Amino acid sequence: MGPETFVFDAPNLLAGLGQHGYRTACIGGATYSSRETPLGSVLPDMFDEDHWRPAFCSPEADSTRHQVDHALTVADQHTRRPLFLFINVSATHVPHGHYTGDSTDTHTSQRAALAYADSHLARLITELTRTEPWLVILCADHGDAFGENGYHGRGIAHPKVINVPYPG
Repeated sequence: MGPETFVFDAPNLLAGLGQHGYRTACIGGATYSSRETPLGSVLPDMFDEDHWRPAFCSPEADSTRHQVDHALTVADQHTRRPLFLFINVSATHVPHGHYTGDSTDTHTSQRAALAYADSHLARLITELTRTEPWLVILCADHGDAFGENGYHGRGIAHPKVINVPYPG
């Protein structure tokens, strides 16, 4: 391991970043970061600060705009200390049929939700990098089944759900 390798002696990345002076903040979108249940507190408890509200959730048609607006406010409050900002973008989680004017979640509505989210994430990146560089990592945490082998949704052990999609 070379001297340029980022190392820390901590049980997880967030604690390790804290050892290096970072503040960590989570902008939750799904209910598993809502603190409404014991499970909904596990992820938020790992961060120095966490933010969640119903307007950040996927049933809200403008959820990503709300999340990005809030993320920019959080970033503005942390200009003197490095910040690790985690955003769980909920727009691509079901339901997302409203992005196509339908009540059914499909591949088409998933693509429409992603296009909607991308427009706001582009604004986030533009604003964050206006005055200083940021390392930005965009990734999915699961896929969705839209009728493959008769399955729909994401809370199942199906290859379409377990394999994180990567557009080629």
